[in-house]
Parts: sequence; C-alpha cells; structure tokens
Amino acid sequence: MKKFFITLVALLAMTTVQAQVTKDDIKASEKRAAELEKLIKDQPKECGVAEIDNFAKSVGSAAAFAIANSATLSDFYYRQIGETKDGVTDVTIKKPSLDEWKNLGVGVYGEGDNLKKATESGETATKKFTEVSDNAAKASGLAKMKEGKKVKAASSILKFGKDALEILGVETAAQGKALKSIIATLSSGKNL
Repeated sequence: MKKFFITLVALLAMTTVQAQVTKDDIKASEKRAAELEKLIKDQPKECGVAEIDNFAKSVGSAAAFAIANSATLSDFYYRQIGETKDGVTDVTIKKPSLDEWKNLGVGVYGEGDNLKKATESGETATKKFTEVSDNAAKASGLAKMKEGKKVKAASSILKFGKDALEILGVETAAQGKALKSIIATLSSGKNL
C-alpha cells in the first residue's frame, strides 16, 4: 500500500509538456470526474477508527475538489473553442480570460495539495489498520465479533480510498498538464 501512495505522489510530480489539449482529453477528464462522483456517492460509512475515518474524509474532500476543477476545466475548454459540449458552434459564448485560466491553475495546484494530504493520511490509516487487525485477531468472544466488524468496515474504507486516489492522481496530473498546455498556448497569442 505504501508503494502505491509513493507512486501516486510521483505521478503528481511529473511535469511533461502535453501537445495540444483535445476534446478527447476533456472527455477523459469528465469520465474520471464521473467515476469519482460515483465513488463518493457509494463511500463506505465510518468504521469508528479516527485515523481511518479521517482518511475517508480527506479523500472525499480531495475528490470533491477534483470534480469541481474538472467541471470548470471542461466548461472553460468548450467556451474557449466556441462550442457547446454537444459540438454545436456558438459564437455568442464569452471565452474565459487568461487570468481565469491561471486562477483555475491555482485551484488545481490546491487540488494537488489536498491529494498529497489524502495520500499521507492513507499511510497513517494503513498503519492503523494493521493495528486494528492485530487487535481483532487477539480478541475473543463478543469482542472478537465487534473488532471483526470494525476490520471489515475499515477494509472497505481503505479500498474506497485506494480506488479514489488512483483516479485522483491521474485526474490531477491530467488537469495540470492540460492547463499548462492551454495557458502556454493562450499566452503565446494562439488559439486552442
């Protein structure tokens, strides 16, 4: 699990320049945001272990931030190219300003900070899960049943967090690359 979290943080650190941002890139972002929304909707209930429950909250917060940024990125992109999401040309749409794009970049940077905190929280939750599992194995009678339920609930939260962080890592990196490319293109006076 720790390797997963380290790999996720490394993904965020990559800053390769992407060529032109395409509708397919935006649609992929929208798809990832929809997957995150579904995960958040089906988020497991609290397990009663503070470190693990805090991990779920941290992941949920980071996911909500990513979903909002993804929606804004999509909206800005379609406005910038003068189309609706359905592909209909609309010359009456006001294009976002370069400053608006840059402000979105600041938001995505903040999203990266939230993702980093969620990843760190996941490392703490994983350690605590080991402790909770060990306590369940040592318990007996009714306490064993109670601890077993806690382990099962904690396991669901960790799986939720792992699944969400995988998508979040990809989405945050993709948003950063797209914004870097878009801002560079617009700053040079070119169109998307």
